[in-house]
Order: sequence, then C-alpha cells, then structure tokens
Amino acid sequence: MEIVYTWVKNIVCFYIFMNIVIHLLPRESYRKYVRFFSGMLLMILVAAPVLSVLGQEEALMQKISQAGFFQELDNIKLDTAHLEQTQKKAYVREYERAIEMDVGQIAEGKGLQPLRVEVHLSEDYQVESIAMEVSMAEEGVSVPKVSFGDDSSKYPRAGELKQELMEFYRLEEDRITVAVQGE
Repeated sequence: MEIVYTWVKNIVCFYIFMNIVIHLLPRESYRKYVRFFSGMLLMILVAAPVLSVLGQEEALMQKISQAGFFQELDNIKLDTAHLEQTQKKAYVREYERAIEMDVGQIAEGKGLQPLRVEVHLSEDYQVESIAMEVSMAEEGVSVPKVSFGDDSSKYPRAGELKQELMEFYRLEEDRITVAVQGE
C-alpha cells in the first residue's frame, strides 16, 4: 500500500509543479512545448511502475528516447529555417538601404535634393518599387551634389530622374514615385 501511496504522491506533486512552471512562462508560445514535455514525463511517471512489474520498462524508455530524438531533430529544422528567413530579411533590408543611397546619389547628380527615399525589394532581390521625395535646387542656393559628369551642374526636371531610374532599374513607370517639394 505504501508503494501506491508514494506513486500517487509523486504524480500529484509533479502535476502541481508543472502547472506552476507553465503559468510562470513569459510567452504563450513556450507553453505548448512545456506541456508536451510534461505530458511525456507524466506518462512515464504513470506507466513506469506498471511496466516494471511486467518487465517492459526498458522498451518504454527506448521508445521515449527515440521520440525525444526525433522531436529535437524537428526543432532544429524549425530553428534553422527561422534563422535562414531572419538572415534573408536582414540581407534584403541592407540591399534596400544600399539602393536607397544610390537613388539619392542619382537624384543629387540631377540637381535634386533627396529628402526621403524608399526602395522595396522582392525576396529574390529584385527592385519592386521606388518612392522618393525631392526638393528642387534653386539658383543661388548651394546644394551639395555628387558629380555624375556633365549633368552635375544642371537642374533637370524630376521626369528625367524618373526616366533614368526606370531605365536603370528596369521598372515600369507606375513602380516609381517622385514627389517634388518647393517647386
């Protein structure tokens, strides 16, 4: 009778302890993993005395070990996929920043002062859209420019900038927006 009492006491203590742990977890997403793990442990706790009497305890432990291995393998695959996706997003954002700087330099070369430039890339690193806000450089106002040859001293219209961006990035007209302030 003492064996049964100890067995039940271990199950109840384990159940209370796991409920406390589950409620103290910082994220809801962790709870499903802890519940899965605690469910496996509870099954072992319940089944171990019965299986030890029947002589099947070793087979149960082997199957549990195998299931745990495959679960860990699946978790590693998910973590790797998440890391790859996060890394790809970081690369896309860095390429977008580099292209934004290039577009700003092209605008400066056309005599326009870039105020805001946004570039969006697809997941395969193709330019999807360019949106920019520029101000026209006026006579007598010194605007720092990057020299692009003969056009650096001229102030061409925003349409020419848009045309150059369309040709350079091979985009359709509706994919590029150039808003001009101060004209």
